[in-house]
Amino acid sequence: MNKNALFWLVFFIILILISNAIDDSDYAVVPPLKKKQLLKKGPPTLPALKPEGYGELKKPNFNDPIISIDSEAKSAHSISVGTAFSIRQDGLWVTAKHVTQDCDKLVILIAKTKGFRVSKVMQHPQADVSLLQTAKGAEAFNFGKDSLEYNDEGFHFGYPRGNPGDVYSRLIGRRKIHTKGARKSRENVLVWAEKIRVPDHNLSLGGISGGPILNQNGYIVGVHIAGSVRRGRSYSSLPSAVEYLLKKADFLIPAVPSENKVIEKLNSNDFSKAGQFLRKRLSVAKVVCIVK
Repeated sequence: MNKNALFWLVFFIILILISNAIDDSDYAVVPPLKKKQLLKKGPPTLPALKPEGYGELKKPNFNDPIISIDSEAKSAHSISVGTAFSIRQDGLWVTAKHVTQDCDKLVILIAKTKGFRVSKVMQHPQADVSLLQTAKGAEAFNFGKDSLEYNDEGFHFGYPRGNPGDVYSRLIGRRKIHTKGARKSRENVLVWAEKIRVPDHNLSLGGISGGPILNQNGYIVGVHIAGSVRRGRSYSSLPSAVEYLLKKADFLIPAVPSENKVIEKLNSNDFSKAGQFLRKRLSVAKVVCIVK
């Protein structure tokens, strides 16, 4: 048997074991993911982008610039990762819709090869946002109620390229994202100018998709869905997209309110320490998509 055939034989055996584990339990096992990529340290070199206005952020406008994104369907027999965050500690999570689309199985990792089985998924009809339900959860975030202003700080946490990573940014404006290809949608989004990445790299932030964007007080102000390495920009779905799903969802389990705030004041000097804390607490978690 050649190496290629042996690889696929082992892969299919692993998928069968995963399927059995997910169907029979609230927990699931996943095969080890690729070895972490080592990245250099230090502040990144990113363009100096200025806010496109002053004061309170303007509302979505017909004339907002449009960004076109080409999307591809996930490959058969593949495993991909994204980021999810807890919005109810009894097992309700938010992630990006493009992370959950085309998946046969979804798992919220709680250890290297073990996680919570995702039992139900609800995807937004237009926005790049999904709700996930599991039998157990983690300490949950709350959504910000204050109006957003140009130059507001943003703190992004998740798993870019499958590894722990964080981004500090400033809010500079609005756009419309027009997604073509395997996924078709139009969505009003926020635009963030990236200032600091930890670890430092000039690579794609793919994998941080679905992660939370917090304001300095630790409240959710966006869901990270896309980025531009060359331009040093990140794009986020609006919290209102999550609120829409919460109103429409018919599978929601009873809410268990958080006794304490997940995270207190954030700042640009040590926000990566907050990221480590949030991932350790599983308020920010890695979500694994398995395609058979």
